[in-house]
Amino acid sequence: MELEHGVSILSFIIDKLRSSGVSDIAIVTIPDFAGIFREINPDLRVIQIQDDRPFGNLYSAYIGCKEISPPLLLLMSDHIMEGRMLRRIIERAKDSQKAFILCLDRKPSLKTAEEGLKLSLHEERIAMTGKELIPIHGVDTGVIFCGSRSLQYMEEAVKKYGREASLKEAINIAAVNSDVDFVDVTGLLWRDIDTPSDLEAAREIYYEVLRRDLVKPSDGLVSKFLNRNFSTRISLYLYKSGLFIHPNIISLTSFIVAVIGAAVIPTGFYLIGGLLIQIASIIDGIDGEVARLFKATSVRGEVFDNILDRIADIVIIAGIVVACWPLSILDMILSIIAAAGTVSVSQTTHMLSRLNIGVESLRNIPATRDARLFVVFVCAVAGYPLYSIYYIASTSIIFVAAGLILLFKGSLTWTWLVQRRGRYEAWPHLAVELTTKGAINTLIANTFRLIIGLLVTRLLLSPFADIVVLEAPITLEVASLLLLVEMAIIIYFGSKIIASSGILVEHISSKLVHRLRLTSTIIRESINDTTYLLFALVLWTYSWSLRTLPIVGSYTIKSLAPITAIIIICLVYRLLDRLYKAYREALEEGISAK
Repeated sequence: MELEHGVSILSFIIDKLRSSGVSDIAIVTIPDFAGIFREINPDLRVIQIQDDRPFGNLYSAYIGCKEISPPLLLLMSDHIMEGRMLRRIIERAKDSQKAFILCLDRKPSLKTAEEGLKLSLHEERIAMTGKELIPIHGVDTGVIFCGSRSLQYMEEAVKKYGREASLKEAINIAAVNSDVDFVDVTGLLWRDIDTPSDLEAAREIYYEVLRRDLVKPSDGLVSKFLNRNFSTRISLYLYKSGLFIHPNIISLTSFIVAVIGAAVIPTGFYLIGGLLIQIASIIDGIDGEVARLFKATSVRGEVFDNILDRIADIVIIAGIVVACWPLSILDMILSIIAAAGTVSVSQTTHMLSRLNIGVESLRNIPATRDARLFVVFVCAVAGYPLYSIYYIASTSIIFVAAGLILLFKGSLTWTWLVQRRGRYEAWPHLAVELTTKGAINTLIANTFRLIIGLLVTRLLLSPFADIVVLEAPITLEVASLLLLVEMAIIIYFGSKIIASSGILVEHISSKLVHRLRLTSTIIRESINDTTYLLFALVLWTYSWSLRTLPIVGSYTIKSLAPITAIIIICLVYRLLDRLYKAYREALEEGISAK
């Protein structure tokens, strides 16, 4: 079964495991297929079940775990998934001591929820699993981490339920002892392939899985949320077309575009220069993506790309300096710091990684190359390229300082500077539980206050609307202030209503699960989005009334109305997209049946 020509389901799974750092891989099968698997991949360990009596996936997992002692990662051979799912469960396994760790998808489609292994949670732990359960909390994705005690539970389940039992039996025994953990993988793509229609659906998401896996965990904020949205689609188009462009050529192209952009800025064409620099930033991601897709990665190519990036960064700084010449002493100093920062940021990350110090938190500081080039683009388009020098210089200093803190974290003692003194709760301790009844009372109280507040502004203060509060330098009437007061009342009490409705929504969603057969997460998010949509519609309606405000009225309506409209459009899209994904397969099967 191939996802694309030359890529079988099994080879895809093995590739994802290896890219996640897993090197020792074994497959459990019967003797008839052992030779086939060895021929497909000589590096694959093959564990054979010699007994030809019928067995379930519990028994095959048990045989595999006896051969390769846990801890280990257990996957179903007919499931495809994003690489991030494997990395998440591996990261969770470093901190968890449970016998089993499952991957929980809180928002499966209706068909997946009906056919999949449902997980029931209690106080953020797995309480029970089973295909016959109501999908209140979500389903298992077929990726399981087996801890050191997992083999004991498997052996107990085999003795109790027999060879044809499923893995859920061992997991449920462990769940009784609170020995099952989970990691939330909601939003990540995966697929269980049981039928030809499942294979067709898997092929549909296969390329999207490839594209998502091109996004690296080390990407900066701009790269993750902007650049990769363009670069990954270009790289995937080249891959699907079979058009291989050597990554070094792409790196050189990015360098040339960046240099041209830097050369254009001193001529005064800031817009063109800024666009070229941002395009170079996007192209800079394509070389590595193409290399990974076509299996053409190399250390030499990575070094070549890094050298060109550093040179291009300094050339861009030089182009901005020439464009803004002459500079003050301070600007010259900041330009030197900015040029040095383009090198020191990369060097700081590289050296900390060599010491096995996690640099994920540093990525949240927008000083990486993607953020720097994006700021150059924005400032150049705005006509103030020198401001990007200020930004690069300041964020580089912050980044390097944060890196030094990471380097010495734990080796310095600060107790002589700051001391924490104990705080004690008053006796007796009064436990306050926010129940459904309390949530309803809070919701009613804030709704009542909102109505009273609007009645006061509309009925009591309206007769005074024509009173002039200020005449010079602008004319300000009470009517304009009433609009602002009404909006403030709606925002203040509306936010309290939304906040207090959380438990109520949770209660409603748990009731609707039995009727709609969807997980409580999907229902809860749909209810929340509907509430936010109504709130946004009210604000959008009120925003048009603000045009009467003196001086700022026209600017307010031109900024607030479009922003609110975009929020409304996004909420409507999220609602429709969520329902479409949940019911798509069920609708398709219903139409096919008719």
